[in-house]
Amino acid sequence: MCGIIGFISKNEGYNSIQLAESLKNGLEKMEYRGPDHLGTWNDNQVYLGHRRLSIIDLSSDGNQPFSYQSDRYILVFNGEIYNYLELKKKLVNLGYSFHTQTDTEVIIASYIHFGNDFCRELRGMFAFVLYDREERKVVFGRDRLGKKPLFILENDDLIFFSSEIKFFHTFQGIDLQIDENSLLDFLSLQYIPAPQTIYKGVRQLKPAEIFTWDLTSKTAHTHTFWNMFDFAGHAQKEPELDEIEELLEKSIRYRLIANVDIGLLLSGGIDSSLLAGYMQQLAGNKVKAFNVGFNNKALDESGYAKKVAGSLDMDLITLNLEDINCDNFIQSIFHADQPLGDSAIIPTYLIAKAIGKHVKVVLSGEGADELFHGYDHYKYEKYYYSLGKAAFKGSEWAASIISRLGIPQAIKLSKKLESINSFSKDPGTARWTSILSPVLASAYMQTIPARSGNWDIKFNSYLHQFHKNAGMLESSLMLDLMTWLPDDLLVKTDRMMMAHSVEARTPFLDHELVERIVSSSGQFNVSNFQNKNYLRKLLLKKLPHTSATLISKRPKQGFETPKIKWMTDNLSEIANHLFSADNLKENPYLRPDKIQALWEDLKHKRPGTNYRLAWNVFCFLEWYRQHENKFGL
Repeated sequence: MCGIIGFISKNEGYNSIQLAESLKNGLEKMEYRGPDHLGTWNDNQVYLGHRRLSIIDLSSDGNQPFSYQSDRYILVFNGEIYNYLELKKKLVNLGYSFHTQTDTEVIIASYIHFGNDFCRELRGMFAFVLYDREERKVVFGRDRLGKKPLFILENDDLIFFSSEIKFFHTFQGIDLQIDENSLLDFLSLQYIPAPQTIYKGVRQLKPAEIFTWDLTSKTAHTHTFWNMFDFAGHAQKEPELDEIEELLEKSIRYRLIANVDIGLLLSGGIDSSLLAGYMQQLAGNKVKAFNVGFNNKALDESGYAKKVAGSLDMDLITLNLEDINCDNFIQSIFHADQPLGDSAIIPTYLIAKAIGKHVKVVLSGEGADELFHGYDHYKYEKYYYSLGKAAFKGSEWAASIISRLGIPQAIKLSKKLESINSFSKDPGTARWTSILSPVLASAYMQTIPARSGNWDIKFNSYLHQFHKNAGMLESSLMLDLMTWLPDDLLVKTDRMMMAHSVEARTPFLDHELVERIVSSSGQFNVSNFQNKNYLRKLLLKKLPHTSATLISKRPKQGFETPKIKWMTDNLSEIANHLFSADNLKENPYLRPDKIQALWEDLKHKRPGTNYRLAWNVFCFLEWYRQHENKFGL
């Protein structure tokens, strides 16, 4: 796990001296993504920078930028290739020789042998930039599910790239302007769907995308090496439990490959408890588990984590997060990189800080809920498709009438139904997870951007691509894998962990497991795909009976946070400043009257207050403050 940054001059002879100095400055500030080594390389046209977090081959042989075949190939790489030993053996048999024990060297040899489709051979999480000096081609790539980030900014003369978008501020002469369509998406969703970003002219490389720049012809070529849509609905039968068990065990075995200790994020829920059972069986040494505790017992899961850790003889380190402060919030927004309204970024940031004192790598349960339908909104979506839109229109009318009686729950339901019914396009499960529809969210912006490119239109197109081989309900149930997962949950995990030089690995998101589940979309209505029943059954096989029974019968408990208490108590000083009239009048994007009214509603806990929206705006206001200061870079 590392950080990469660099640029390409499209024209030979371009004066890049100042930009080269800016690159070094960016690398210095990016130290948290890789404190073990800083490296640069250039040939006066291609400039590559790298920060290394040493996980595999801890020697200096693994330092980057990495050269191969007498400097013909130069690579900077962020991530891990879990099957690199198998690939290496295969390539040795084909006549390739290797001089290090790194997975980095295997990437280059795979590119040489397999050509443009070489990423299909890679099992892992990755973002890379590879320069073939003889062919004069620069190849950018990203893993199948978008676990590792890579941002690209291109103008007439240069192509910049970075693991984090904020570091484009380090390059002199770049004017980063906020994209109002992306801001509207953020206010509506709490994240910005790729490939769009908060800045005009900056894009994310999409998951499974290969982008190639030819220095000679000055042309670009883009293709994808993997597409989730291709697997939808292909399997005629649901997987047997043994098949899921075999795929998951295989995934975890791969993710235990490292030359450093590996820990576990243990919430005490089904996903992480199952990982604990596998790790205790496969890791070969005593596993350190990390848990978040709250003083608020309604939010606290540490008791469950203690039972699981105790039954498996794991060391459990519990961090109490009740006493957060303004600095925690400011740092979380800084490291989130783009605006991100997921309030769990703060506890994730803090637990990563604690983890970093003990291990460099942890396993995490991201993806299990999306694959095995653990969220309540999957149930709601089934009701929506079975009852039809007309029934929800009628429900909105009824809830609106009842809400006039001042009943808080009726007011809340009425407002949610209003948002759901205001979509012009079917957004699938995002109708439940979004804060507001884009139409309603636009009321909080000073200028309403054009509606041609917002997220609901994009999500609707994904639904139709899934629908080629799957029913509309199944298509909707797969949508989170393309949207919320890579652009919110995986961003939160990557950025908050890397803020403290910790690598997070996600066994439930091994591509073979994802392919098998997505191919079974036609079976999503059978009992094993309801409420993570596959995983509940596996728990009974992997954990001691008492703890397995306790955890398997638990209802879903999300990673909730007391964010309203935070805003009015722990973070009140910064919240009062950000929502003040003086601060809001300096913001050219949000309507001060609407935002201040929202803030007053929150402080007085008025019925119908959209607390998620208030937190989302709070996060943007702090992000914008840092953007205006170029993040101190």
